Amino acid sequence: MAIQYTQQMGVYHAIYGRRTTWEFKDELVSRSAIERMLDAAIWAPNHRMTEPWRFVVIERDSPLRSQVALLAYEAMLERTQDVERSQANYDKFLKPAYVVCVYAALGSDEVSTKENYAAVCCAAHNISLAGASEGLAVAWETGGPCRNPRLKDVLGVDKSWDLVTLLLIGVPAKALSSRRTPVSKWVQWF
Repeated sequence: MAIQYTQQMGVYHAIYGRRTTWEFKDELVSRSAIERMLDAAIWAPNHRMTEPWRFVVIERDSPLRSQVALLAYEAMLERTQDVERSQANYDKFLKPAYVVCVYAALGSDEVSTKENYAAVCCAAHNISLAGASEGLAVAWETGGPCRNPRLKDVLGVDKSWDLVTLLLIGVPAKALSSRRTPVSKWVQWF
């Protein structure tokens, strides 16, 4: 099978250009862009070709979006008892063009389950890199509704799946920048 690349951004440019934001423009994102990003996801390495990723894509106008936002509100309110922060958490889930719920299927044993989770993390990162190539920002959410035990019920997904992240995807509201500690601080050479 020949792979066709629709974008010309180099891998280093995507890595260094990828940014997280919680502020998105009120702009539509084409479904085909999301489909390309999901296609990039499934090319992540996965031990024994288990293909453990499961995705639930929630468009901005979906009735599920407000339900997921409500779960975010409830999770923050339970944790902080702060209505203002809870409302901000609710609003955060309404703005992006898409929310992609990324799950890992369980393996046949503890080691396989851990390998599946790692593979799905790689798949989610592929989505982020592909998003950079599409001119989009992708925010990883591991709090909010991720901590609400009712999320699987709201989405109607398999109870055995393990939630890895919710990805908020959209057009960033402003130019994004970041910094990193030089890699030399974290590497040992022998």
